[in-house]
Amino acid sequence: MTPATGEVPLPELDIVVVAYGSPHLLAGCLEPLDGHPGVVVVDNSSDPLARQITEQHGGRYLDPGANLGFAAGVNLGLAHRRPGADVLLLNPDASISRADVSHLHRVLRTSPDLAALAPRQRDASGQPAQVAWPWPSPHGAWLEAFGLGQWQQANGFVIGSVLLLRREAIDEIGGLDERFFLYAEEVDWQRRAVNRGWRVDVCPDITAVHLGAGTGGDPERRATHFYASLERYIRKHFTSAGWQSFRWSQIFGAGVRARVFTGDRQRQAAFRAHLFRHGPVSAEAQLTTGDVTRPGSSEVGSPAGATRTAIRRPAVVQVVISDAFAGVERYVCQVSNGLVGRGHEVTVVGGDPERMRRELDPRVDHRPATSIPAGLGQLARIHGYDLIHAHMTDAEAVAWATSRITGAPVVTTRHFARAGGSTSIRRKFSRMMQRSFRQQIAISGYVAGTVGAPTVLLHHAVNHAAQAPLREPAVLMLQRLEPEKSPELGLAAWSLSGLAARGWTLRLAGSGSMESQLKTLARELGVADSVEFLGHVGDTGALLASSSILLATPLIEGFGMAVVEGMAHGLPVVASAAGAHRETLGEEGFLVPPGDTVAMAAALDRLGGDRDLRRQVGAALRQRQHRLFSPEVHLDALQQIYRDALTGPSPARRS
Repeated sequence: MTPATGEVPLPELDIVVVAYGSPHLLAGCLEPLDGHPGVVVVDNSSDPLARQITEQHGGRYLDPGANLGFAAGVNLGLAHRRPGADVLLLNPDASISRADVSHLHRVLRTSPDLAALAPRQRDASGQPAQVAWPWPSPHGAWLEAFGLGQWQQANGFVIGSVLLLRREAIDEIGGLDERFFLYAEEVDWQRRAVNRGWRVDVCPDITAVHLGAGTGGDPERRATHFYASLERYIRKHFTSAGWQSFRWSQIFGAGVRARVFTGDRQRQAAFRAHLFRHGPVSAEAQLTTGDVTRPGSSEVGSPAGATRTAIRRPAVVQVVISDAFAGVERYVCQVSNGLVGRGHEVTVVGGDPERMRRELDPRVDHRPATSIPAGLGQLARIHGYDLIHAHMTDAEAVAWATSRITGAPVVTTRHFARAGGSTSIRRKFSRMMQRSFRQQIAISGYVAGTVGAPTVLLHHAVNHAAQAPLREPAVLMLQRLEPEKSPELGLAAWSLSGLAARGWTLRLAGSGSMESQLKTLARELGVADSVEFLGHVGDTGALLASSSILLATPLIEGFGMAVVEGMAHGLPVVASAAGAHRETLGEEGFLVPPGDTVAMAAALDRLGGDRDLRRQVGAALRQRQHRLFSPEVHLDALQQIYRDALTGPSPARRS
């Protein structure tokens, strides 16, 4: 349409349709838009017929390869919009003519502070449908619970089935929050816009048709997704305390209605009361979302050809209260990277800020915390998480105190072979906290036997690595130089092995309080020239790949991450038959009696003189690592633990 004389030309306008199945609805949506140059269809069902229909009507078809959900689907469409274009979000079961789209666009552009504009709507029978709704809030929820909902301000947000967004607002605010897999994503976006001074409105001159009949399936399943997204919204904008107020308003209001109403209304109210008692997000974790769609988007159920789906993963906060980067912090980084790669939103609280940030995936949010008060402060500023995973006693204290307020379930991992707490008072407090944790993980059977509380066994894991060549005449000790690691046993065994005389080198990678003492011991044993003290080594992978034997001397070892890393590289391992070494190495490694330096020296001598034996033992250990200690196995089990923690009864209700 040519603008009138003196009229400012409108920016480009793109139309983003997020579809999932029901291609007949998509055809009805696109037909009135034939010829519009900026139509983009994001097909979460990967349906070939949807592609055909899109291209028939001149649209651009995007197949994300999975059911991303509405928010992520919209963001994909926004990423493919034309530069400088405003964007109309359009449900596939809604329709609006090109002329009405142009008019709506012109109205949006007459108000510089207008971020979002929706037309009026009518349903399939021609009846008007409500477009503007009050903002969800704890205060409003209590008004509804007492039957006073009419006192709320009606004009809060506008529904997203037909919603025009201004490009400047998109650029300032960003896309939709992908934590909202179904429902509430447009409410959250408008809330963020209004908080920044923008405005949303309804255009009374334009009416779109929204069939609203494209959604079938189980209404309780849809309600679970709806209220789970509402929980995320309230937690995000009103903190966890606001969520608890909102939750109890729902339990109260639904409970009253379940006693007053009869029939379907009674059943719906009873279901809602039950849902909020257990927590909608927790209930949603029991559902797979592959057969669920946004209301009005399509029919429920996977269409032909749609085999790939994405499940909304719980948002997790990993807490490790420290300023260090040792085994526990390293594990937290590894598991956080794995979880975010599987679609979880992950925040890490604690650990050395520089090292943690360097090791963590950029998608992981890191927040330093070196004390319990700092940890409590950080958790108070994080919104929208579903579960807290704590590591070590201080982190457990932070998680426990936070969960008393937020109701978020807590999972804790026991990394050390001792009861929690370094003093008798701290141990008593730790035992008291344990009763409220949904699940306690032990990293080995050895640790589980020392905890004194019910645990689930979940071994740590390490990434797979290429087979080391095993040519370099080097024995590696990869451990801290502290008394509890017994590094002096390694030097004694080295001096007895005779490998130094055959041109081999012992590498000590690690730092600690015993370094000076060990250097003196090496001189006294006459092996100082064949021992390398490497200090702390950042790139342990390169060091493992260039070594031929791994020596592990600790007599108390909760798991032995260095041992399993050596296994991943195919190194033969000589270790004390103590702690968790018997679990990790099994029959494939060289286990020697704890503290027996003669047996340890004999094992080193035998491996050092037989390269074929080194290859045989290393290959067997590498296969064992792939089978038992792979990241895939670990993450599968951890995700199940999270699901159990979110869906199971609280500890107080366990039998």
